[in-house]
Amino acid sequence: MKILFILPEYYPHSGGGISTYYLHYIKALKNEVDEICVLVGSGYTQSEDIFNIDGIKIEYLKPTIYKNYLNKFSKFDLVPEYRNNIAAAWAMWKQSNEGAGFDIIECTDFGLGFVPWLVNHKLPVVTRLHGSTGQIDLYETHFKTGLSGDLHRQAELILLNYADKLISHSLANKIYWENILRKNVELVFTIFSNEQVFVSLNEKENYGIVCGRIQDWKGPDILSKAIELLQVEKPIIKWFGRNTSFDGKIDKITHLQKSYPKIWGKQILPQEPLPHHKIIKIQKQAKFAVIPSTWDMFNFTGLEYLSSGTVLICSENAGVSELIENGVNGFKYSNNDPLELANCIEAVLKLNEREYKQIVENAKTTLLKNLDSKKILEANAQIYKHLLNINTYINDNVYLNELFKPIGNKYNLGDLLKNISLKKLIHYTLDRTIKKI
Repeated sequence: MKILFILPEYYPHSGGGISTYYLHYIKALKNEVDEICVLVGSGYTQSEDIFNIDGIKIEYLKPTIYKNYLNKFSKFDLVPEYRNNIAAAWAMWKQSNEGAGFDIIECTDFGLGFVPWLVNHKLPVVTRLHGSTGQIDLYETHFKTGLSGDLHRQAELILLNYADKLISHSLANKIYWENILRKNVELVFTIFSNEQVFVSLNEKENYGIVCGRIQDWKGPDILSKAIELLQVEKPIIKWFGRNTSFDGKIDKITHLQKSYPKIWGKQILPQEPLPHHKIIKIQKQAKFAVIPSTWDMFNFTGLEYLSSGTVLICSENAGVSELIENGVNGFKYSNNDPLELANCIEAVLKLNEREYKQIVENAKTTLLKNLDSKKILEANAQIYKHLLNINTYINDNVYLNELFKPIGNKYNLGDLLKNISLKKLIHYTLDRTIKKI
């Protein structure tokens, strides 16, 4: 069996949830199949890089092929994020010679990598649901992408139904997509291997840790309010993650510093993202970790905390909270409630050495019980084997072709601008000129 993985991120860029997932999964899977190749790319990731790691070929989307396909989607010039992602998807399809020589294609829902494989549906396609571009856009409270988000959701809504198998490693996300698509989604837990020697409580440093982008739905506001409510000495929390835009005018850190001047930069200290091997050491030394997300498909860092011997406090809105039993192997709170989060932080700060050790031992037991690599590999293997025995070919679909296939001729942007009133165009030009000045 030969599998081609079409991924938006992977080695050596191992900081994101998708790349972390597949670094663990592919390492475990490679001895179970004949060949694995990984093609990495998206609207924001192209490179000439080619790696061969432990017999796995890792190739990045070539910039020249990507640029060629950008021209074929010039009709979306007004929606650059969507244009870039769909162009990258077709460019990867072309670069891989349309999957020739492979038995199965596996894509993710993020970044539209699935589009060409489901429009030209001649090989079995597995789409693993990690948190789609359109799905994430829904949870951006202040900085939605507008038409781009709508177009991503349109593509997901139409095409994901054509996937031969949809898989999620979060029960909540499985239910989410089944309600939207009216299609069965397979629940298969993630493979995770990160054995470490635990650091005892008295050897840990006196800080908490958060790992994730600094943006609305990752929960920095909830955490800030919770720290304000603490009735004990306020801890230092190091937040490792990339800053993002708040509303298109200011970035999220600036917004947080204005909204919580006594918290951001004083109690919560934003830190630059670090490579995975470095952040693991910092997670291990932290007294506690927090996942304050107001929504999160899963949050892979939760598994890293549970395996590193660091007590985790987790929002029930993050998928990884399905593994947490409150007060037993970690702590969790509900309803995006800062008071509940504050109570959890106080409970962790009051743990003695014996209580702390018992919780982290229970967390390790939870991982061993739920994330049995052998069983998870077998579940995935059964899915792949089943797909080899079905005929996935579908007839050419003129609607799908018109919506999603590249076109040969350059699209005239002026034809679209003619439909916008001259008054709006003049106002826009003046406003943009003033901002530039």
